[in-house]
Amino acid sequence: MLFFFIQLFGADFITFKEYSKMLYENPRGISCKKCHGNDGGEQILGYYTKQGVKTPYIIPSIQNVGFERFKNSLLQYKDSKTIMPNYSLTDNEILALYNYIQQFNKGKK
Repeated sequence: MLFFFIQLFGADFITFKEYSKMLYENPRGISCKKCHGNDGGEQILGYYTKQGVKTPYIIPSIQNVGFERFKNSLLQYKDSKTIMPNYSLTDNEILALYNYIQQFNKGKK
């Protein structure tokens, strides 16, 4: 009988880890993953040429960023010259994202 109820109602729930991953991959239509990669590590987003020199546009790692800095970067106003989008995330969503990224940092300490 218990197995029946788990099958009936259990599929409607996701774990905190699943929720965090889902939020990282699509928080408000613009994926964190697109620029920060699967694990929040340093990524090369693309290249630009300045004075004839091809230079990579590097997105820095967010794995080692402290929570307050992480939160502030998500909450600060961004103008049209900033590549980081505004997400309008709640405090709980920011905490979930931070915890998701920190899981990748555990093996590097």
